[in-house]
Amino acid sequence: MQARRRVVVMGAGPAGLATALACATRGLAVEIIAPHFRPWTPTYGMWADQLPALDAVVGGTECRTPDLGTQVYPETVVRTSTGGTVELGRGYSRLDNAALHATLLQRLTDAGATTRCGRVAGVVPGPPAVLTLEGGATVHADVVVDARGAGRGTAQQRAWGERVTGPVQELVPDGTALLMDWVALRDRDTPQPPAFLYGFPLADGTTLLEATSLAGRPPVPLTHLRDRLHALLRHRGLTVAGEPERVTIPLDAPSRRGSGIGVGAAAGMIHPATGYSLAPVLRLAPRIADAVAAETDPRRLAAAIEDLRPTGTGALLALGREVLLRFDEQRTDEFFGGFFTLPAATWSAYLDPTSPAVQVATAMVRLGPALPTPARRALARAVVGTGAAGVRSTVRRGLSRS
Repeated sequence: MQARRRVVVMGAGPAGLATALACATRGLAVEIIAPHFRPWTPTYGMWADQLPALDAVVGGTECRTPDLGTQVYPETVVRTSTGGTVELGRGYSRLDNAALHATLLQRLTDAGATTRCGRVAGVVPGPPAVLTLEGGATVHADVVVDARGAGRGTAQQRAWGERVTGPVQELVPDGTALLMDWVALRDRDTPQPPAFLYGFPLADGTTLLEATSLAGRPPVPLTHLRDRLHALLRHRGLTVAGEPERVTIPLDAPSRRGSGIGVGAAAGMIHPATGYSLAPVLRLAPRIADAVAAETDPRRLAAAIEDLRPTGTGALLALGREVLLRFDEQRTDEFFGGFFTLPAATWSAYLDPTSPAVQVATAMVRLGPALPTPARRALARAVVGTGAAGVRSTVRRGLSRS
C-alpha cells in the first residue's frame, strides 16, 4: 500500500489548525508543529453571514457554530460625528476561542493528525522537505504549510481592551456589536492619533470595549490607547472587570517566502487597511487542502495555490492603508462616515482581502463622491502623497479585471 503523503503544518493559530484539519480529513498524514497548543488569546470576530465558512472547516452539519459558543449580534453599528449612528444591516459574531480550539484539536485527533511542541529553526525545500527544529531534531514532509504568522511590519493596528460593567447601553446597546465609534474617544481640545471604540456585550454580562488604532506608522503606543480608554470608562462610570486585552496586528509585514505554502498572516492574508483575516482564512482552508490532495508535482501545486489568491487586490488594499495613514482624527472620522454610506455590497467587498480587484477598485472610485468636501480634498492629497502615477495604474488594473 502506498504511504500517505505527509503534510507538516508549522503553527497552531486559526489558520494553521483549520488548514491542518482540512488536509487531515482528505486522507493526508498531518503533523502540526508549534511552540504550544494553548487556546488563542485575541478576540476573534467576523460577520455573522461568514459563519458557514467556520461550519465547513470544523465539520459541516455535524458541529454547528452555536455548539462552539459563538455569540451572534443581530445588528452592527458604526458611529461617526458626520454620519451619526448607522445600523449596517449586517450581523456580527464573536468566537469562543476555547470551544473552537478544543473542537479543532479533537477533530484533528479523530482524523489521525499528530501534534508536536517545538519551534522550526529552518526548512530545506524538497521533496521531501527537511525541517530542523530547535534542539536539532529533523522532520521530513512532502508538503510544508507555514502558518507561523507575520513579522512585525512598520505599520500596525493596535488596541487596548477591557471587560467592563456599568451603564454601557449608550455606547453599545444590548444585542448589538459596535464595529467603530470615532466619537467616543475624541478630545476636541487635544489633537491625538485617530482611534475608535470597538465592543460588544459578552455572555457573562460584561461588555468588551477596545480603544483601537486602525493603522499607525510608527504604531500608536498601547499605553496611549489604554489611557484614552480608561478616561472614557471614568467619564461613563464604568468599572473594569478582568484582565486587559492587548492587540498588535502587523499591516504591512511581507509574506513568508520559501518555507512552504503560506496560510493566514504568513501568506499576507491580513487586510492591510483593517486587520481583518479570519473569515478569508477559513474559506481558503478547504480549497488549499483540495489542491494539496490533488497535486503531487510541487510546481503545479504552487501554481494551484497561487490561483486561489486574487490578483491585484493586495496592491489596492495596501494603497488604502497608505491613504488612511495620512489622515488625522477629523479626516478619518469623515472618511468612515462616507464609507458606510456606500451600498453594503460595496463596502463589504472592500473589507474582504479575498475580493476580486475590480470590486475593491469600484469601492475606491465610489468613495470620493460620498465624502464631504474637506475629506474629499484630504483624500486627493493623500492619494497624491502615495505616488499618483502608481495609484492611477493600480486602480486602472483593478477596474480592468473581472
